[in-house]
Amino acid sequence: MLTRDDLKDALWHYYANLFLIWLAILFYKTNAYYKGFIRAEAMQVLLFMAIGYTIFAFPYYLVLPVAGKGSKGSILLRAMKRVWIEGRVYLRAFVSKPEHPLPRLEQHEKTALLFVLVKIFFLPIMLTFFFNNYFHIKGLLVGLNNTPLAFTADMFFSKLYPAIIPLIFLLDTLWFSFGYAFEFSWLKNTVKSVEPTVFGWIVALMCYPPFNSVTAQYAPFYTNELVEWGSRTMYIRFGILIALLIYLWATFALGAKCSNLTNRGIVTRGPYGIVRHPAYIAKNISWWIMILPILSWQLFFSAIFWIVVYTLRAITEERHLIKDPDYVEYCKNVKWRFIPYVI
Repeated sequence: MLTRDDLKDALWHYYANLFLIWLAILFYKTNAYYKGFIRAEAMQVLLFMAIGYTIFAFPYYLVLPVAGKGSKGSILLRAMKRVWIEGRVYLRAFVSKPEHPLPRLEQHEKTALLFVLVKIFFLPIMLTFFFNNYFHIKGLLVGLNNTPLAFTADMFFSKLYPAIIPLIFLLDTLWFSFGYAFEFSWLKNTVKSVEPTVFGWIVALMCYPPFNSVTAQYAPFYTNELVEWGSRTMYIRFGILIALLIYLWATFALGAKCSNLTNRGIVTRGPYGIVRHPAYIAKNISWWIMILPILSWQLFFSAIFWIVVYTLRAITEERHLIKDPDYVEYCKNVKWRFIPYVI
């Protein structure tokens, strides 16, 4: 039977997260960059999710009370309130008691803050990428309507392959969108910790818009999955397809734990049972295959640069995850970072 305290807790979690969700929507709608970046369809999904939370979240909190220290929104707002009060005390005591400690966030409060930032940054990106790929595929399928059904290798790589590649990225971004949007204990994707270092965030964010457009000015990366190389085109595209299918396999293996910069539980299945960073190596291999037909010194050094970036991402992730005893055990069983028996 519900008690008064249960009702108060449910209301607190509901309103705290409601405030943050609609604050994020307001930010997306008013920020100059996001107004131009987020597709209209992606914005509609974000609004639909916000409305869905507004309607259904309160009864959800009543039926399934939040365990532990609370929802991320409630933790964050409580922390903001406490820091505000302690900050005022600090300012009043600044002259008479300079040794008075600055207000600080506790570890679970830092985790809540950082994960909210992760969601705000990555969710609209993933949804926009999803719809970009969806409409790309839709346009390609219209062109396939008049294609003969005779299946040959040439027909596959010239007609079907161009649609399979965006389908891979559509599924990848859909999977990650779900991971960023939803965190539930019954999905076993509760966030344990978030990358705590500035450097770890930098090497991750520089791979995504808007930051990758700045990086690409100095180290442009060539990503043309439809690259041609004369009689070798079929083999080139086959290599790209295999690499990207491994990349997608890695995404699916993460399940509902998909998200950057977070520890939501250690994944050991699928390609993660072979190497610790299968998605990174698969993506980089696909890029190297793409540049082979047009290889130049600029592309060579750019590709090297992005290998370094993804290596740094792997290192910072491991430095973060190694604090989890499960990851320590995982590293004992999966010794190779990128390529079995090599590195």
